[in-house]
Amino acid sequence: MIDTLTTVLEQVHSGIRQGSVLDQIDKIFRKQQRINLFEKLETIDDTEIENFQVVLYKSIMPNGKKKPALLRFYLPSWKDHDEIFWHSLGDYVILAMHRVTDVEFDSARGRMKIKYFPKIKGRIKHPEDIRVIIQKIAYLVDTEGLPTDFTRFRRMTERRGSLGEMSKEQAALIGAALKLIQLPK
Repeated sequence: MIDTLTTVLEQVHSGIRQGSVLDQIDKIFRKQQRINLFEKLETIDDTEIENFQVVLYKSIMPNGKKKPALLRFYLPSWKDHDEIFWHSLGDYVILAMHRVTDVEFDSARGRMKIKYFPKIKGRIKHPEDIRVIIQKIAYLVDTEGLPTDFTRFRRMTERRGSLGEMSKEQAALIGAALKLIQLPK
């Protein structure tokens, strides 16, 4: 843990990034979480999820950098699922795509709406790729392959910067970081 923390602090110190030190640490931590999530998603065989239906029924491409893309999904097996499952799905979708501006869901109808800015290069490019990612994440949440206690699901503006909103892991990481950082006197 100390080696990982030292590496993170070195990256924060040596790079040019946006946000405060805590924001930068959180971004690096989330990048590692994203890598771990994709490694887990790659272990899922297509035959496992072929009966787990996720339908992409509407796709509107973005207007450059002015308006985000819009995707609407229908998850028939998730009709009337409790909000904790939907919140977890939203968390993992935000983590996987990380350029999401908004995620909404309707548990009674089993529908999900995502607004995001697509990446030009990298893992996530096309709506069908995103559908497969959501299908795998929903399958893992449904079969308890991913924990449902990852509950940072909020609108993007509500997720930012409040100390009271911080998870226990974030608070512990920040406490450890503050012990290692040499503050000028």
